[in-house]
Amino acid sequence: MDHAKLAKFITRMGQFNDYESTIAQTKAALDSGSVEPLRKDNEDRVIFEDTVRAIEKVRQIPFNREAIITINAQFTGDSPEQPYAPGHLRDGLLDPIRDRIHVALWPGEKGAVVSYYPPSQIDETDLDKIIALWENSAQSDLEAWLLFAHLAKLQPFPDGNKRTALIAANHALGAFQTQNYLMPPTGHQFLCFMDRLLGYYGVGLQGALVSEEEAIQEFLAVAPTRSK
Repeated sequence: MDHAKLAKFITRMGQFNDYESTIAQTKAALDSGSVEPLRKDNEDRVIFEDTVRAIEKVRQIPFNREAIITINAQFTGDSPEQPYAPGHLRDGLLDPIRDRIHVALWPGEKGAVVSYYPPSQIDETDLDKIIALWENSAQSDLEAWLLFAHLAKLQPFPDGNKRTALIAANHALGAFQTQNYLMPPTGHQFLCFMDRLLGYYGVGLQGALVSEEEAIQEFLAVAPTRSK
């Protein structure tokens, strides 16, 4: 694989988890097969190792529900932001402490925070519905971003959901073979990207100003497509 292209993908995806190593440092880690070139003052090592492991594993299998679960199952590094049981679909009825999660969205009334609470129970049919939407679509870059957004909002796993969703979207596109990766933007545009993604999470909640379709279109408007 082209290590320069893969390093760019890892650093772009790492923005979800405050990855701070540069593209050059990440490429050096890929070239050497060692995490020594990465920054030592944060959890870049975990993000790097998990991502490489997930890509190596998933590129060998078709895109389906098992592939999505397999991606998350590789997030085994020692970090507080890792799923407590990698590859485990949440069941908030069986484990309400760890599997009932929420995502803080924006300030509410009187200092409260408006949060998005995804479905408490997830099973394989929830993944199948999202996969069916992809399979019946034009399978373009924008459709891949829809796949990403649907998976991210579903929050099927206790943690690592955006990383899982981005790797899954690239797998669906065949990007790990072509090495033409779908990636979030950087800088101010990344902040807009995340703001619009959370806006999609918050449809129907207090403070939401748009419908689901409008929220999706606003997200897609700031989601970059790949170079041809």
